[in-house]
Amino acid sequence: MKRFVLVLIVGFITMNSFSQTTCVIEKAYEKIFKIQKKESREREYLIKTVNKMDANSCFSDLVNHNGEYIDYLRVHFSDNSNYKDLMSINDTVKLQHEFIKSLEKDSAFNHEMRKLTEKITNKLNYVPDTVSMNELINIAVKYFSIVRINKNGDYVGKVCVGVNGLIQTEKERFPQVEAFCFSTILNNYKGEQFNMYNEFVRGIKELYKMNLGLENEDRLLRAQGAMYMFMRNNETLKMVLLHTYELKKEYLPFVLDKNGLW
Repeated sequence: MKRFVLVLIVGFITMNSFSQTTCVIEKAYEKIFKIQKKESREREYLIKTVNKMDANSCFSDLVNHNGEYIDYLRVHFSDNSNYKDLMSINDTVKLQHEFIKSLEKDSAFNHEMRKLTEKITNKLNYVPDTVSMNELINIAVKYFSIVRINKNGDYVGKVCVGVNGLIQTEKERFPQVEAFCFSTILNNYKGEQFNMYNEFVRGIKELYKMNLGLENEDRLLRAQGAMYMFMRNNETLKMVLLHTYELKKEYLPFVLDKNGLW
């Protein structure tokens, strides 16, 4: 049996914050998001995190139960073009101010955050989207990536917020579904009840049972397709998505139609 390499890359850190009393999500960004400049091996970089909120905020339950979900929306659906400008700021107070101001002006990000919080801010007229189980699983499998074949001929797998198959396979993006799927996989990557790391390992082992190509480029492309299909038929992945949906459905901006996959 060949060896395999798995990498989990995560950029989520949860921190404490203060209360926010108004139910306008943009006005709560100062309490929800934090930016810090760090240094490692003489290299500076920025860390952007989602805070825990005090209980007296109308968004506290939602934010405190969905930190990874919210950070996914920020990472993928906010404008990060000002990274260099933010890096040039050394004053911590000014850095935080400019970061929050950029989020408040970000129409695409604000749209997704308003959609997430509409249950709270628009209770009378709120109508959630309906997502089928097939649609959910189609997105979830794209986070199990075979990213390369190393010099020894082994598959290198990765579950990562930034490296996944969505851009190459999805003509239309569904930010809320993506955020739910990735945060679910992340929170159960090495969980006691649902261990998605072990399922990923099982999938990679299955790849070695087939000759998928003589050239690495062909082999890699076929291996990725085979991994998607393996995970689509993976009962543990289906169960963890359903289990998490039931736990968090009161915070989610969509309703899951559970028919059509089994």
